[in-house]
Amino acid sequence: MRYTILTPASRLACATLALAFYSTGASAQAEVASFTCSTATPRYEIALAGTISHQDFESYVELPFEVPTGVRRLDVAFDYDRGERTTIDLGLLDPQGFRGWSGGNKRTFFVSANAATPSYNTGAIEAGTWKLLLGVPNVREGISAEYSATITLDCSGASKIPPQDATGAGWFVGDLHAHSGHSDGSCNNSAGESVACPAFVSAQIAAQRGLDFIALTEHNAVSGHAALSELRAFFPSTLFLAGREVTTFFGHANAFGTTEFIDFRLQSATGYGIHELQNQVDDLGALLSINHPGSPSGEDCMGCGWVLEDTDYSRIGAIEIVNTGFVDMPRGRAHIAFWHDKLNKGFRITGIAGSDNHDPSRPPRQPSAIGNPRTWIYADGLNEAALIAGIRRGNVYVDASGGGVTLTDFRVAGAAMGDQLSLANTDGPLEVSLGWRSAEPLLVRWLVNGEILESSRITDETIDVLADGSTGYRAVLSLPTDSSLWIRMNLIDERGNTRLLGNPVYFIP
Repeated sequence: MRYTILTPASRLACATLALAFYSTGASAQAEVASFTCSTATPRYEIALAGTISHQDFESYVELPFEVPTGVRRLDVAFDYDRGERTTIDLGLLDPQGFRGWSGGNKRTFFVSANAATPSYNTGAIEAGTWKLLLGVPNVREGISAEYSATITLDCSGASKIPPQDATGAGWFVGDLHAHSGHSDGSCNNSAGESVACPAFVSAQIAAQRGLDFIALTEHNAVSGHAALSELRAFFPSTLFLAGREVTTFFGHANAFGTTEFIDFRLQSATGYGIHELQNQVDDLGALLSINHPGSPSGEDCMGCGWVLEDTDYSRIGAIEIVNTGFVDMPRGRAHIAFWHDKLNKGFRITGIAGSDNHDPSRPPRQPSAIGNPRTWIYADGLNEAALIAGIRRGNVYVDASGGGVTLTDFRVAGAAMGDQLSLANTDGPLEVSLGWRSAEPLLVRWLVNGEILESSRITDETIDVLADGSTGYRAVLSLPTDSSLWIRMNLIDERGNTRLLGNPVYFIP
């Protein structure tokens, strides 16, 4: 067998090495130039190429490569010449031994501490000599076959859940806060007994209810991330957003966009506080969202309310303004008041929602059922990076009733939710335009700096026929230019229930 290791400078910044030797069946040993993980070079690729022949028939060959300290994820892409019924099986060995075996059924796989392709084991990416394990069940006499492998070493810690097929930009709806049996989620099994609920059940319910995405946010645990690739393959129309609920004695926050462990052990005795936690989240490129901040804390709900007064809110990406769907109860109003307070202090923080579901069997219209409430995000596509970017921009609104109300338009002098609108060269009032679909007439509640400005009950004159022929509603407001910081809106039904909450358009004096 001819075996070549290639590390071209265009793909591996630190070193270039090419070597070739021949081996017959047993293991191949090679010394590979070293490199170091750094923020400047967070990803490295190693190319392996070689040839098998009949002398490798019914043997196993080990292809070694070096992994430095700091790698968090390892991806392998493998291919070979399949002519004349040549077959090569594939597996992986880490410095401790067996890491997984996919035989001939996978050309690509990955491993990391908290997730891995099915048939491969999760676990830390230890520094040292790793090996691709090739099994050769068939290669005919007189036949040789070229193979190639690309090994990608990722030091960044960002999640790499496979993206959706290209969908283009648009509005996507989902649930940003749910639990499975990987923390405290439960459901009844086939015998009617309450058990730790498999993540698959939540995924299935999310798909059945037409959600584009769902985040299974377990309390501090990262074990559930191992199932995400399997779920993604089984439910190709549903995106599974990497996240967890960082659960401390002083508040809960969802971290989106990483499968890495985040240290939740805030305590004054060690000097590990909210700033250190925020540093860790930022280093991972994740988004931190405060959950149910207006909840009580202490013995009434231990650690539930957000009481970390030294939080750097400039580094908070979102606040859960609707939790479990109880918007108009005192606790629900407290979440919104907490958010408004931060907006009025000049922080641009996006309001989102989460069902906080702990039992996926809840009927869809019950509060805290999967998808009730739900969050709509305008994103460049249905993938993790695009959704998180949409949250950061504030292109988000919340359907507090779990379906039935959707926005078709919300603009302030052309600016959309999350945008900043300069008032420097603006003369006269601003035109605020709002459009939506709903099964019943709704009341528009305009909020400027958190104060109710004006309410408009929809009449027959404001009914729209939309471009697709369906019926919608429209409301228009003339807003004076003053020292306002922001404007947003709620939609209220005739029973006084808040059905939809929009994010602000921000004003620059």
